[in-house]
Amino acid sequence: MKIFMQKWGITIYILILSAHLYAQVLGPNFASWQFATKALLLPTLMAYLVTQNFFPSAPKVKWLVLFAMLGSFLGDVLLSYDHLFIVGMLAFMTTHIFNILMFHNINGIGQPKSKKFLLFTLLLLAFCVLIYLLLQKAMGTLIYPILVYMALICSAALMAIHAGGNSKGEVISTLFWLPGMLFFISSDAVLAFNKFDWSLHHPIKNIGLVTMLTYGMAQLFLAKGFQLYFTKLDASKLQ
Repeated sequence: MKIFMQKWGITIYILILSAHLYAQVLGPNFASWQFATKALLLPTLMAYLVTQNFFPSAPKVKWLVLFAMLGSFLGDVLLSYDHLFIVGMLAFMTTHIFNILMFHNINGIGQPKSKKFLLFTLLLLAFCVLIYLLLQKAMGTLIYPILVYMALICSAALMAIHAGGNSKGEVISTLFWLPGMLFFISSDAVLAFNKFDWSLHHPIKNIGLVTMLTYGMAQLFLAKGFQLYFTKLDASKLQ
């Protein structure tokens, strides 16, 4: 089983994500299939990481990655129920907090900041202001916890960039962690606009496909990035 998940874990994840997207296309009659496939996404990635050869000897901070994935799993399940929206959002907040801690461990916040970090700080700040201006009335009192959530996810994206200051994370940050966080932000932005605006005034057919595709890509990029990083750490011990 271990070798099977090492070799096929990512493929299985992509197949489950594809099955979930197809179930969405098929409509409400396949709601239980949608729920099951969505709930299987993060456990599959967690199993993929845990079965890697580096895992037993990886630093204790590896658990930060797994706790982040656990938060996403809980968020996936909870957000399947409309009345648990706030609780689900809190679960995803833990994901971003653990990712921030993981990226901080790779390259501490006190280290020099790159020009890319400063540029994205301005871009993400502008993005948060835009979301606030466009959705503050529609969100009502929810705007405040959502602003906290936005601050966390944007901070995680910036720390993903900053992690590239570590030589072992430089390429991984550019190719995996930053794209992963941008996919995450895109997914949440589409979800927010659809929940508080589009679905009420001009519904977009199958918009959930965009939300779940970008979310699925986000989790895949982040997990693969962490797998490559820990593999690099493991290889350096043998040199």
